[in-house]
Amino acid sequence: MKKELYIGAVTFMLMFALVYVPVVYAQNLTTNASNTMGNASANVNQTANTTLSNIMNKTGELGKKIVGGAADIVSNISEEVKQGIGAK
Repeated sequence: MKKELYIGAVTFMLMFALVYVPVVYAQNLTTNASNTMGNASANVNQTANTTLSNIMNKTGELGKKIVGGAADIVSNISEEVKQGIGAK
């Protein structure tokens, strides 16, 4: 009787281990995959924000240069017009 009880208990423990361990392992894999995707998404978002900010800064600098260059051209033209009117 004790031998059958012992074999039954060992069988039950092995079955429990065979069923429970893969479930816990699968949960850990799912959690790790979810965390990895969350971290990757945060990194992509941060990189996109930094890149967009850099592009906006460079666009602003370029706009200032264009406006400054246009102002110089208008100033030169007005000086030439004044000189042309004064020369006549």
